Order: sequence, then structure tokens, then C-alpha cells
Amino acid sequence: MLPVEKAAVFLMIIGMEKGQKIIEVMDNGEIKAVISEIKNIKSISREIQESVMTEFKELGYEEQMKPSDILTIIRFLFNGSKISK
Repeated sequence: MLPVEKAAVFLMIIGMEKGQKIIEVMDNGEIKAVISEIKNIKSISREIQESVMTEFKELGYEEQMKPSDILTIIRFLFNGSKISK
């Protein structure tokens, strides 16, 4: 699974309200990449959800984090760079 796909799945897993707050702190290129990927997702199996959430928790994700801190965690998938396709 590509990093941008993982980012999209993660945003869907955590829910619309929290996901929207994270998207609000992204730059335009990141938003386009993630939204484009979200539009391509038809369904997410339980296994993929669990795998993605486990990976994000291993990267340091915690539910009470601020949106900007969660974005930093997402960017770890891109070696600390901005989100891209």
C-alpha cells in the first residue's frame, strides 16, 4: 500500500470531524493528493483498517493529539516530507 493510500485510509478511519481538522492544516498539494486518494477508496477491509491503525500507533499516533501533530505523524510515511502521490 502506498503512503498516500495509508494516509487516506487513516483519515477515513479516524472519522470525518477529526480528519477535516487535519486536512485544514495541510497545504494545497497535500489536500489534493489525499482527497484524490479518498475518492478512489470504495471500501476498507477490517484487516487493512487494523494494519493502518497499528502502523500509525507505532509512528506515535495518540487520539488526543492536536491536528498539526497528527499531520506530522502522517508525514513520517513520506520520510518527513509533505504528502504526495
